[in-house]
Amino acid sequence: MNSCSIKLYKIGKFYRANGNDSYIIHELLGYKYVVSSNSVGFPLSALSKVKSKLDDEKISYEIFEKDKLIEKSNGIAKNYKRILKKAIDNMDIEVRINKLREKINSFDEEKLKEILLILENE
Repeated sequence: MNSCSIKLYKIGKFYRANGNDSYIIHELLGYKYVVSSNSVGFPLSALSKVKSKLDDEKISYEIFEKDKLIEKSNGIAKNYKRILKKAIDNMDIEVRINKLREKINSFDEEKLKEILLILENE
């Protein structure tokens, strides 16, 4: 199997992408990345949308049902790598923003006002 190809696995009424493939699907389509399983899932009804986006970006993909390859589309390896790099960079920013949100949510009202004044005056 090509390591620069998105692998989509049918699981019940959903498709799932794992590892680096999940970063790319999250980046391109905004589906929720699940940290605990290092994956992204989407409903069967969204498959044509996902395939269309991958085709537009010229990214290879393989679709599996019960470990059997049922569809394959060839793209350009450098496109996979380019989008993966962007996805990892954006994922890092997303994680940092979420940590800031958690921290902000723990502040009392006075501390929030103080931080807002500092940020607004920069």
